[in-house]
Order: sequence, then C-alpha cells, then structure tokens
Amino acid sequence: MAMKYWNFPKQNQKQAEILAKECEISPFVAEILINRNMTSYLQVQDFLNQEIAFESPFVLADMDQAVKRIQTAIDNCERIAIYGDYDCDGVTSTVILYSYLTCLGADVIYYIPSRSHEGYGLNQTAIQSLSQQQISLIITVDNGISAIEEVQYSNQLGMDIIITDHHQVGEKLPEAYAVINPHRKDCPSKFKYLAGVGVVFKLIAAMEGGDYHSILEQFGDIVAVGTVGDIVPLIGENRALVNYGLNLLAHTDNLGLYELMKIAAVHSHTPTSQDIGFGIVPRINAAGRMGNALLAVRLLLSDTQTEAAELAQELNTFNLLRKEQENGILTDIQRQISENPEKMYDRVLTFYQQDWHHGVIGIVSSKVLEFYGKPNLLMSLDKDGVLTGSGRSVEFFPLHQLLTACESELLRYGGHKQAAGFSLKLERFERFKQLVEQYAAKHFLVMPNFSYHIDKQLYADDLTLENIRALSLLEPFGAENQQPLFLLSKAVIKQITPISENKHLRLKLQFGSLEISAMCFRTSTKDFLYTVEDKVDFLANISLNYYKNREYLSIVVKDIRPSEFVQDQFFYAKGYYEMFRRKEPIKKAILDKIIPNRDEVAIVYRYLKKHHGFQNDIDLLFSILISTGMNYCKFRLILDILSDVNLISISPLLNEIQLCVTDKKVDLQTANTMQQLISRQAQCC
Repeated sequence: MAMKYWNFPKQNQKQAEILAKECEISPFVAEILINRNMTSYLQVQDFLNQEIAFESPFVLADMDQAVKRIQTAIDNCERIAIYGDYDCDGVTSTVILYSYLTCLGADVIYYIPSRSHEGYGLNQTAIQSLSQQQISLIITVDNGISAIEEVQYSNQLGMDIIITDHHQVGEKLPEAYAVINPHRKDCPSKFKYLAGVGVVFKLIAAMEGGDYHSILEQFGDIVAVGTVGDIVPLIGENRALVNYGLNLLAHTDNLGLYELMKIAAVHSHTPTSQDIGFGIVPRINAAGRMGNALLAVRLLLSDTQTEAAELAQELNTFNLLRKEQENGILTDIQRQISENPEKMYDRVLTFYQQDWHHGVIGIVSSKVLEFYGKPNLLMSLDKDGVLTGSGRSVEFFPLHQLLTACESELLRYGGHKQAAGFSLKLERFERFKQLVEQYAAKHFLVMPNFSYHIDKQLYADDLTLENIRALSLLEPFGAENQQPLFLLSKAVIKQITPISENKHLRLKLQFGSLEISAMCFRTSTKDFLYTVEDKVDFLANISLNYYKNREYLSIVVKDIRPSEFVQDQFFYAKGYYEMFRRKEPIKKAILDKIIPNRDEVAIVYRYLKKHHGFQNDIDLLFSILISTGMNYCKFRLILDILSDVNLISISPLLNEIQLCVTDKKVDLQTANTMQQLISRQAQCC
C-alpha cells in the first residue's frame, strides 16, 4: 500500500469565530467550512440551506418544446420509448420517467442497451428495432448529447427524439426535437451539476406545470439514489434533493428499494448518503456490469414483495460476482508485476489482458490508484484485437489531457481530469505506452501523489460529543462534500486488539489528556507495524454511534504513520529513486545525497537479520527505520544493493523481504546498483 500525501489544513480559528457568529454555527464547523473555501456569510447560508429552492424547470433550454411534444404523444396515443443507460443514474432515470408516463396513461416502453454488446448511449441497431415497434418518440435519459449521427438516423426513420442528459456538451448539438442539458452553452439555468436523474426529475416537474413538491413526494427516494450513484457534487439543488430523498428512504414505499436496503443491511430508520453509496448503488450497478440492467429497472418497478425480494437477491448475487471479477483482475495485475517488476516504476501504470470484464475495470482502476498511488490505465483485449480501457488518476495529473496528447494512437477517448475511457488497436499499444510516459516525464519531474485533504487538526479539547454532533449540519456527505477528515497528532498507542478473527483492529490511544478508542478496518496484526508506546499521527473520520441508549464517538482510522514522518522529504526522495530505476538523468548534487555508505547498509541489514526478514509493504519498513535519518531513496538503494549481493531477496510486489543463507563475505562495491551509482556520479563530474 503506497504512502499517501497529506494536504494539511490552514489554521483559521479567528476567522472561524467571526464566521460562526455571523452564521450562528459552531466555530468547529465554521473552521471546516473555511478550509473548504466557504468564507462568507452568503456562501455558508447557500450551502447549508436545506429548503427546496429549485429554479423553475422551464429555465432549462428546450423544456417547453419537450413538454408539448410529450403531451401531444400522450394525447394522440403515440408509442413512446425511454432510452436509458445501464448504470444507477440511468436506471433510476428510466424508472421515474416510465412510472410517471404510465400514470398519465401513455403507451410507453423502456430500453436499456447492453453494456457488453452495445456499449453506452444510442446506437443505430437499437433505433431501427424501436422503429419496427412503431415507436414515434424516443426520450433519452442520462445519454444522447453526443449522438449526432444516431439522432440523424432516427429523424430519417420518422421518429422524434427528446434528449435529456447531463454530460459535457460537444461543439455541435444533435438535431433532436429537444435537447435538455444544463451544460448547453445557451442554457440559462444557474445550477449545472444535476445528475441524469435530476434532469429527468425536472422534466417531470415541468409536465406538472412546475410543481416540484408532488414529484418529490412520489419519486424523491429514487432521485436521491440516482444522484448519489452518479457522484455528482452534493451541493446546491443536489444537496436538497438527496436530503429530501433520505427522509423518504427511511419509510420508502418502493418495494425494490426496501428489499435492497434489507440485503445491504441499511438501517431504514437512519439511512445516510453513505448507505446509498456503499449499500444500494453497487447492487444496482452490478446488474448492468455483470448481468442485465433491465433487472434493476424491474426491481424498482416491482409491485409485489415476492418479485422484489427475488430480484434484490439476484442483484446481490451479481454484486458478489462483481467482487470476484475485481479480485481476479487485481490478481492478474499482481502477476504481471511479478513477471516484470520494473513496471512498478513507470510514471503511469498500464496493464492489459484478454477478456477482463468491461464493466469492472473502472472499479479496479480506482483500487489500483489507491493501492499503488499512481495514475493507471487498465485495458481489456477483445477477440478483434481492440483494447478497451478505463483510467483513474491522482489530483493534478489530468487524464483527459494525457489522452489528448496520445490521440494519434487511439480509436476514441473521453472523460475528465481524474477518470477517462478510451480504446485502441493492440498493435498501437507499445507506441501508446511510450507517448504516455513521454507526456508524464515532460510535464512532471516528480509525479503528483495520491493525497488526502484534511479538514481540521484536532486537539484533545475538540473531541466532544457537541462538536461531532454539530457535523450533522454538513450532511448529506458525498462528492465535493466529503465526510470531514481530521488529523490527530502525537497519539501514543496503548493497546492493540484484533477483532473479527483478526480482520480488523481496535486501538486504544493516549491523545493528550484523553484515552480514546479507534478502529482500523481491513487491517490485521500482521499488517499493522506499530507497537505499544509508539507515537503516531493519524487521519480519521469521526461520527456518533449509539449503544444501549448511550451516545459515544466512533473514530475510524483512514491513514496512520510515525509522528516524526517528514512527508515532503519522503515523496521527493521516492520520486528520485524511481527516476534512478527508470535510468533518467539525476543531478550530481542529488547523487551525492543518495549513495549509501557501508555503515548505513549495515543498519538496514542488522534490522532485517534481527527480525528474520520483513513480511509487509517496504514503504512501511522505511517508516520503522525513519529514526536513522536516511532518506527514502537511499533506503531503497540499500535494499537493492543487499539484493544484488544475495544477502536478501525482495518480492516483486515489494511486500516481503527474505534473508538469504550465506557464509561468504560480500563486497558491496561489486553490487550492480552501487556500480551504477558510482558510474553515474563520475559522469556528472
């Protein structure tokens, strides 16, 4: 597990006190808001306002035309098709529009393309099939804004199309009957961050003459699920939508949602946006990823408990299968690294294999990003020799710009700064990979790192029920409004207790004058290198829990490291070590600082000999040896030197060091790594 960069917050106590008085909130919450760049009364009031204050749906461009065309289709008994998408946003959009039009007596069907066979959005084969079913009006939800040719084809067949979408708009709009998308350059709407289901919600409200309240009462819970599921910013209208929907979800009338909540162990009396994001959304998405998204639509349209329970169980099974596929791809990636360890030092990690599941590689890419701390591109090779990929990136390394720089090798691409999709022919892969590394090297001497943004540093006096209770003012949490992340420094470990068969750890720590308890999930005693009396800094989410009518603080550790850890020095040195492994030029002044002497090599070897090797991530070994004063680059070079002379063996995944049996004296100067260092130092003179 790669070390993460911590972005420390500024200390704004005085400014927080002023803002707290102006807004009548606690200074504790005010300081968090300031660190999130909300520094004025108006900004805070706008953010905290939970009242439903939506713009008129008719502010959206083309809304009038869309409403009139749909009403005409209903009045004339025309056949209408809702053309959806296979993710949670697309499914929920389809469900609410289909339900609403059905209630109006419309002759309406829905169509969801197959992720594996048709891909995203409109396609001509599907349009032709709908034409043969006497469809005269297609309404897209959560797609269509880039379907220029497909809309032209539909027009040729005599079918009108109304597009409702929320994705970025290209230079040209499709020639549809109406195009409703807040990102249109000529759209006067002020709130631009709606999910696809939010746009459909506004279309339905417009059909009701602008009455939001009745539509919220009917569909608010489903709209909240789709909004959270699409990871749009939970600010403004989205924040109000989700907040309203969570209250409905507590006593939902939707049988499908109710059964999903049961399977996901979501407590119906207190659902949160995290419950939606981690419990409900993955199961809805799993239908489109692993099976058929139509099952998820049917679930949310179920009118019997028996059908809902069966379909919810089916989606749960798909979700388990999705996890198996993820683990399989991660295993394949580890195998590829074992076969070629130098891949670990690429600026951007690239992996491909035949028949990796298209619906899963994006999720795996996110896990690779967090585990290795590097931008990465994962690709699945199909039988036609085409690589279809998904990528995720760290902050400040823009994937879309990277792919634009490589577009000569790509069939297609699209995405954002930190997430993107693309495809290319297999024979172009090596050149593509070369261009990727060239772009990264040109723009970044040392690559940006995976980072955590800290909202506030806590002291013992801050850990009160009152302060943590006040955080509820910031809910619901989600994209661009994450659950606050706190820094607790110089805590002394007093007790380490394994729980759940050593799957997790409970820590007791002395934090200033307080003795506190904190949980480390998915961490065993084997993975946890710290011992009793070690002084550590850690990042945590803190909330309130209730047990036997008692309220107490729940502290969940997100990251932990020694209190004396100097992160800028660490990441700077790590960057230079990787430059050395890639055989990139390094200045003599740097080389002078990283070449180890015999005494420094001896320190590391003695530790390994005393502990019979090391069974964990190598970066964590450095955190143990940090008190020696050597930099990370020198530490890694020492390990390479010891490996060169066969004193140790390092696993390709950098998660184990074994001692080698030898009774011979070794000359460190003969180590290949040492010779390279001396040679490169001499060349700089």
